[in-house]
Order: sequence, then C-alpha cells, then structure tokens
Amino acid sequence: MSQPTDNEILRRMSNGDSGALGLLYMRYAATVNDFAFRFIRDKQDADDITHNIFCKLWEQREEITDINSLKSYLFKMTRNAIFKVFRHRRIVDQYQAEVLANELPPLTDGESAINTADLIEMIDLSIQNMPELRRKIFCMSRYDNMTYAEIATKLDISPKTVQYHIGVALAELRKLIQILVLFI
Repeated sequence: MSQPTDNEILRRMSNGDSGALGLLYMRYAATVNDFAFRFIRDKQDADDITHNIFCKLWEQREEITDINSLKSYLFKMTRNAIFKVFRHRRIVDQYQAEVLANELPPLTDGESAINTADLIEMIDLSIQNMPELRRKIFCMSRYDNMTYAEIATKLDISPKTVQYHIGVALAELRKLIQILVLFI
C-alpha cells in the first residue's frame, strides 16, 4: 500500500482525524526540529518550536486544506518561530542591559516578509552563529575579498588555519542549504 500524500493527510486532518496529525508529525517533526535547532542551538527551544508548529497545524486544520506545499508551509512556520525566538532573546538582552543601565527599553520595529530576504537572513544568522574567529575569517574572505595569505598575516595565524575555518564555514552553510531544500 502506498503512503498517503500530504494533501490526503491534510484532508483527513481537516475532518478531525488526529491520527493524520500523527502521520504528519512522524513525517516532518525531525526535519522541523533539526532546522530549528540549527539556528536556536537550544534543544528545549527547538523541541518547543516543533511542538508548537504541530499544535498550530491541528488548530488550523480546517484552513490549511488549500496549501500547495506543506513543506513550504512548515518552512515558513519554522522560520517565523526561529525569528520570534531571536526577537524575544534580543528584547530580553536589551531589557537586561537597560535595567543595568537604568534606562527605558527602545521600541522595536516589526518584521518584513520577502522570500529572498528570508533566505539571506537565514544565511546571515548562520554566519553570526559561527565561532568568532571562524566568522571573522569567513567575512574577511567572502566580504572583504582577502586571500588566505592576507587573512593569515592580518590575524597572525597560519594559512592552513584560515583554510580550515573557511572549509568548516562552507560545510556548515552547505548543511543549511540541504536543510532549506527539505522545505522547498
């Protein structure tokens, strides 16, 4: 017997079949969790994001029967949840810094939604999450167009160390792209 398509499962779910939600969970929870953890780097937060996304799917089960691509929908839900966690962390950090400085917190602006911009944001976020030296080397190489030898001289490290960090950074970005492809 062939496995049901995502749309068949969504139709079953819209009719109140909780087992259909279980099928979707088994099919996509690991992907959602891995994607969230890649950015959040906190198992509990990634687990919470995954749990919340599937709860929202159940709550919205009657409205989501017209989805063209469940993978894209899950990607957008996960991406938005990741951004929400980072906005929350930023607000907490600002608040803590301002409490220490006895200042009032500044107002924060809303988010914009542009597909290409989202991809760039995810890549930038991945670069920001790199260890400091790796991030510095990667940015000098890719954004400042410096050679490995120039970077090595400027940072007083060996060209092999530069090569190693560039290789690891590119491998991390390749993994990110592989995960993003799962949502396309």
